[in-house]
Amino acid sequence: MDLKFTFNGGPNDGDAHDHGRESAAAPAQGIPLPFTTAPSSTSSVLEIQVRREADDIIAEAVSGDGVTYARAQVPEAGTALAAPVRSAISRAVAELEGPLSEAVTGITITVGAEGPDVIATLFPTAREAENGAVAFVTDDAFQRRTGISAGTPVSLG
Repeated sequence: MDLKFTFNGGPNDGDAHDHGRESAAAPAQGIPLPFTTAPSSTSSVLEIQVRREADDIIAEAVSGDGVTYARAQVPEAGTALAAPVRSAISRAVAELEGPLSEAVTGITITVGAEGPDVIATLFPTAREAENGAVAFVTDDAFQRRTGISAGTPVSLG
């Protein structure tokens, strides 16, 4: 068996030297390199979006133009909601590769009426914004548990 591979899209070297065999009908065509199968985004925004679906908490890392880079699903398991939310966020961040895991620009938590309690439990370092509204940001403890930089803004969806 004679296997020939090409990565440049042109005829492979074996076609020019058929060593007495009948000539090849057509040159082999390959996929030009480099090629990628990873999602592609042009946005500089990478937000962790957390939501409740049935009995699960879903966390997704989504760019500003809608490309999903990571997804994690954690069962709610009847415990305090803050624990599965934090777990889903941690898993989604862990799924991100390389510098993407450090590029998260915000977190939005949409879990219904329990959202304020989840925010208060996970992010106890609320601060006053200039307009008098309360703003939440991640702290050092949350950074150690999830990998999201301290000071990343958090909001209710």
